[in-house]
Amino acid sequence: MAPALPISVCMIVRDEEKNLAAAIESVQAFAGEIIVVDTGSHDRSMEIARALGATVLVFPWQDDFSLARNVSLHAANHDWIFTLDADQRFDPASIPALTAALQRSCMAQTVTIDLMAEDADEEGSSSYQALRLFRRDERIQYQGRVHEDISESLQELGSLDWPDSGIHLRDIGYVSASERQRKRDRNLILLERSLAELPGDLFLAYKLALTLPATRQDERRMILVAAIDQARTREFDDLRGWSFMPRLLAAAVNASVEQGRLCEASTMAQALLPGLGHRAFFCAGRAIARTGQTALATELLIKFLESEPQNEHKAMQQDLDANISEAYRWLGWLARLKSDFAQAGTWLQQALNSASPAQQMAVECELIRLSLAEGKMSDIPGALDRLYPMARSNPHARAELMLVSAEVSNAVGDSGGAMELARAAVNTNDDRTSALLALLELRSDIADQERLQQHLMNIPGRRFDTLAVRNMLAQSLGLELEFELPAATKELMLNKQQWPDAWGKSSDVLLATG
Repeated sequence: MAPALPISVCMIVRDEEKNLAAAIESVQAFAGEIIVVDTGSHDRSMEIARALGATVLVFPWQDDFSLARNVSLHAANHDWIFTLDADQRFDPASIPALTAALQRSCMAQTVTIDLMAEDADEEGSSSYQALRLFRRDERIQYQGRVHEDISESLQELGSLDWPDSGIHLRDIGYVSASERQRKRDRNLILLERSLAELPGDLFLAYKLALTLPATRQDERRMILVAAIDQARTREFDDLRGWSFMPRLLAAAVNASVEQGRLCEASTMAQALLPGLGHRAFFCAGRAIARTGQTALATELLIKFLESEPQNEHKAMQQDLDANISEAYRWLGWLARLKSDFAQAGTWLQQALNSASPAQQMAVECELIRLSLAEGKMSDIPGALDRLYPMARSNPHARAELMLVSAEVSNAVGDSGGAMELARAAVNTNDDRTSALLALLELRSDIADQERLQQHLMNIPGRRFDTLAVRNMLAQSLGLELEFELPAATKELMLNKQQWPDAWGKSSDVLLATG
């Protein structure tokens, strides 16, 4: 067995007899000591921990993860502390990285946590970085009832250099849907209590909003919009220092977009641009693109692509949606709106070159839409045939392909085929599909009041063009959207003054925007 390293592995557990042994065994080879703080187990957790050589402390649960974490830190005796959860496993291939990490002079280092999918054996479904390796120092403490963190302590010490340790943990805690729901329910209670205690805490508002179930969508948006309104009153230097702000902004923008409040989303993004700078270029560019403001959106997305990586500490989080291929794809769409087909083709080829396998179908379908817009109909059958094998094993790719196939069928006058394809793809939470199907059914005079209401529910209006369809449906039902509409949406609606009778072939123009 390799000699122990000067590191204290600190854990908090409760009723973890199924997971605890594997977690402890994953660190036994190198840990100088293992400290387990039990917060009220009724199973064999403490017995298992003691049998494996861990020091076990009992600390009654007080609805506060930080309190329990800090008990384990106070009991540590070695120079370095490594925190581990019972449903996590230290990757044995990371031992050389750990040995090297302990030689660094910094106060803290990040660890990559790989979340395991339900059907995963060796590969994680996603990963994130967290501060799990840090110096033993009484000034370094966890803070927060839930989503506890030591970053604030480190920043108060002037420590901003948190290199990547190269260490990986495998997290099996979210494999089970029931376990994910249990943790969500537990965290929701703690977050609501924490925000009631600290009503001005933007981080807590952000985490609470993301934890709320889909049935509380309105509440989620209101919490996030209120948080952005509060952030707008702060100094820009404060915004730059809050690591979570790019994700808070992205969450608020997405919540508004999901309700068709595109002007609200665009306004929020632009308001925080001066404070967040390059970290908001993608979010703001995409939000503005949704409103049809092609020039400003294009400018910001290009700035995102041209921005150099910044020397920021590891806690500075980025918008999870922001990536190169998506930026190029939106630029291609914007260029197509302006009928700048050559530039659209250049952007989309760049998007394809940088696309992940999961993104490839969306970009390929945008290239087909570009051929439609250019009238290059002879290029389309071969492109569709080439994409069919890619779609067979991927439901999302299949839905994307069915949508663009429906648009092609619609463009060549095959309304029946277009309707069949759109109906097959409509349950994919994509309002482009629902908007196309609504227009096709209206044209065929088969959309009664019940169908109109169903279409209205299925079209949130995530872009100015689909929002125009949503608004027209609302007007036909005697309803009126209570929020501001983008100028591009109003312009589309003015071109359909005799709706729905005058849509006819002119609906092809609307849906040609993709």
